[in-house]
Amino acid sequence: MTNAEKFDIMYVMKKLAKITSLALCACIAAVAAGCGRSVADRKVNDPDSGVVAKLTLYATGERGKVAPMLVAAGHAYCSVENVSDAPIALGRGYVLPEGATVTLASWEFDAHGGIWYNIEPTYIDQGWFGKRKSITRNVDSDALSLMNEYLRDPDTDKWTLFANCTHFAVGLWNAASADSGDVIDTKGMLTPSDLVKHIVRFEGNEVGRPHNSAQPIGYYSGKEFIEFKLTEKK
Repeated sequence: MTNAEKFDIMYVMKKLAKITSLALCACIAAVAAGCGRSVADRKVNDPDSGVVAKLTLYATGERGKVAPMLVAAGHAYCSVENVSDAPIALGRGYVLPEGATVTLASWEFDAHGGIWYNIEPTYIDQGWFGKRKSITRNVDSDALSLMNEYLRDPDTDKWTLFANCTHFAVGLWNAASADSGDVIDTKGMLTPSDLVKHIVRFEGNEVGRPHNSAQPIGYYSGKEFIEFKLTEKK
């Protein structure tokens, strides 16, 4: 091998090393830039991102008196806030006006064992769930479609000991988070207290996030929404 050939090889190797180093630095910088961002900031605050709603996942380990399982295990649920300039439909046709919020949870009551709409604000007014932990993310139209697929699934609308409020709430959160890094691993998770441990690991988690919900309470029987008063026997 001539000296000229050796020089060409060394030159190419140096150039490759420099390119590799620059690429590695760029990757490290990109990762570092995302590490400090909260759940709510990862996909949002971009006026062109098509955000139509905010989804909040709540959990509390507080003991309560509104249902047998809640006495020992606490409660988990979600809320959806419509931040668009038009009504949006949830699940089997629940219409959420612009600016309004509704809560969704799985409950085991005599009237219905499955998805209930808007029960939690009443119980919060009565003093329950005050220490609830939560995380919030933005929802675009694609994520909303995935949420609605989940809500329309007949298996979702069935409460069991293992398909309980925690299972439902995390499932709805994960449906909206399928294309992001915010999916929560449900392995070994059974109770709201288990979920609290996951929520507090997210930067930007909140305590006692308020509701502004004044939507009707009820559940779906087929495609019909059955309004319900909490003063009635559950």
